[in-house]
Amino acid sequence: MASNLRILVAAIDFGTTYPGWAFSFKHEYDADPTQVYAKRWIGGHLVSEKAPTIVLIKPDGKTLDSFGYEAETKYAELASEGNFHHEKWYYFRRFKMMLHERLGLTRKIQLEDETNKKTLPAKTVFSLAIRYLKDDMLTTSRGRLTGDEIRENEITWVLTVPAIWNDAAKQFMREAAVEAGIMNENLKIALEPETASIYCRLLPVEKMAEGAGVCSLKPGSKYMVLDAGGGTVDITVHEVMLGGKLKELHKASGGAWGGTQVDEAYKQFLIGLVGNPVFQRFCNEHKDDHLDMCRDFEVKKRDIAPYKDTTVTIRIPSSLKEIFQDETGEDLLDAIRQTGYAEKVSLMRDKLRVDASVMKDLFMKAIQETVSHLKELMKDTHLCGISSILMVGGFSDSKMLQNAVRSEFPSLRIIVPQEAGLVVLKGAVVFGHSPSSIAQRVCKYTYGVGTTHEFDALKHDKSKIKQYDIGPRCEDIFEKHVEIGQVVTLYETQSQTTYFPIQNDQKKIAFPIYYSTKKSPMYTTDEGVMKIGKIIVDILDMSVPLRKREFIVSMTFSGTEIEVSAKEIRTGRITKVSVDFLG
Repeated sequence: MASNLRILVAAIDFGTTYPGWAFSFKHEYDADPTQVYAKRWIGGHLVSEKAPTIVLIKPDGKTLDSFGYEAETKYAELASEGNFHHEKWYYFRRFKMMLHERLGLTRKIQLEDETNKKTLPAKTVFSLAIRYLKDDMLTTSRGRLTGDEIRENEITWVLTVPAIWNDAAKQFMREAAVEAGIMNENLKIALEPETASIYCRLLPVEKMAEGAGVCSLKPGSKYMVLDAGGGTVDITVHEVMLGGKLKELHKASGGAWGGTQVDEAYKQFLIGLVGNPVFQRFCNEHKDDHLDMCRDFEVKKRDIAPYKDTTVTIRIPSSLKEIFQDETGEDLLDAIRQTGYAEKVSLMRDKLRVDASVMKDLFMKAIQETVSHLKELMKDTHLCGISSILMVGGFSDSKMLQNAVRSEFPSLRIIVPQEAGLVVLKGAVVFGHSPSSIAQRVCKYTYGVGTTHEFDALKHDKSKIKQYDIGPRCEDIFEKHVEIGQVVTLYETQSQTTYFPIQNDQKKIAFPIYYSTKKSPMYTTDEGVMKIGKIIVDILDMSVPLRKREFIVSMTFSGTEIEVSAKEIRTGRITKVSVDFLG
């Protein structure tokens, strides 16, 4: 078996609520690209293709004890032992959103655990989680291959991220994966709505839960991909090209409107019934009962639909009622009758019976945010002619969300694949086998580097003049390399600019990288221009004159990550330059 042949593609979908892994061998992909193996996880009464994003780390702060449902259960058991022994452990859940919400992300960023009393380096937590998923996948895949052992350099790894994430978050995930033992050169970063779109293009109509398949769309057809996950809603627009490849028509957009907003609404509903002090004490003192309530709701919410008016029954642990009695001196049943839910919520022994309308209301905030954003996108003249909306991601399985999208856009085909929560993961495997499936993308921002220009009194600000060995220069120039909204083609270099040092003793050329939502900023100090990273080009020969130390810096923005190379003009030497977005 040739050691340089990639015989296996493995993908990790690090979801906010439910991460998972999948893989396929090359011979399986060649026979049928849709034949992808994904693990099924079991937790209590839940059976899922993904485990919850939960990590339990031992008190040493370095060793992973357990992951997913197992970590969830063990931490609840530790808490039930009393003596606050569990507080010595590190328990993290739904921590992926930290990368979406955080501005100024660095390698040293700390992550608070569930107690809000302890922190660990975020890189450690992410890396331990990725390592667990990687090792679990390798154990399963090796069991399916007879004969030769799979070597690390024979595996292509794909790690999915939301398309709306910034460059620093992507780099953070890459570095965490490398720390987890994945070879950097074997790792690809894939964008979640893109992988879903790629996979659904391969699915026959009979594998669609709702609507016709996107496989039937002809060249020139335009469709919107709505990737509604646990944490984020990620939206992009694709056009089918000749030959079946896809072209992005609009830069990725979206927000934190995923299914976790429904969970938060449920939490606020319970707090509205029992009060925040009671609820917090219940969560802290009876984590096992709280866990059972959360898992019970996870099952119930999957069955909530706009056309169902059946009362929903929720089991209320006796511990919650006892804490309520202890804190307030009241009976919970009597207290509910005094709330705004008196006509729609009742308590019978340990069963809370909730009117269907109350449960449906839990979905409204997330749905309204999503639909409102879709309506704004549809106003864009560049998106005229969209015929379909492809709904993927775990939250897209919700009949509540499906109905809202269908009602708002009655003239469009709403396409929902079977197991919508898995298509991102399985599509990532397909992407690993065929990374050129997305032939063109749209730039999210105007990108440029900070540099100096020869001073021109007619156009430059006099306050920015500075004297260098090479002469007077204008500082803080925004040297544009690519423009917001620009369509870029895969594997094509989007910009090539010549640079040279400006000081005689300069051994490196350092370029700060900036982005802007404006098309053509003049200075890096302009409003709306933000520094996001840097690149450094080494100067190897200091003996030649300044003007002879020229480099052509080439930047490519058409992939899922920015790529930079520098060519020394005098020698022709080309080096790949790493971009540092994490400071």
